[in-house]
Amino acid sequence: MRRRVCLAVFLAALTGTAHAGGPDVRECKFEVKARCASGDARVTLNDGAVQRLEVNVFWCGLPGRPGYTCTIDSARGDDADATWSEDGGATAIDNATPFNDTRRDRVKVTVGQHVSIDFGEAQSLGRCGAGAELPRAIVIPARGGTCRVWLDPP
Repeated sequence: MRRRVCLAVFLAALTGTAHAGGPDVRECKFEVKARCASGDARVTLNDGAVQRLEVNVFWCGLPGRPGYTCTIDSARGDDADATWSEDGGATAIDNATPFNDTRRDRVKVTVGQHVSIDFGEAQSLGRCGAGAELPRAIVIPARGGTCRVWLDPP
């Protein structure tokens, strides 16, 4: 009986701590050997709302040459180069200084059981080195681990 009480107190304290504050960080890593691409994604949530997005994608270079990277690092309220808004249940992050200013440069993050990062309207130019591109989408599984990644066909 004493063990049950201790366990109940521990679980209550743990639950109270989990709801008391602190950001919820969802992250994963990936490697697509067939395309020689790897990287990671991290989304920081506060009360379920997206506060920060970090994505790094690395593409291998030709033999003897360095590889190429794509990077996104944007935080709500702290990023003068991005405008954050809500769009149909997703958080939209618009690049205020896109490489091609005649096209939208937007990343959408949808939070549910999993976190989905949609790059369908994002520009790779300006974020990536020559020979690299952003994926079409990354999904961070609910329990962490390996990202699910969709790349454009070669």
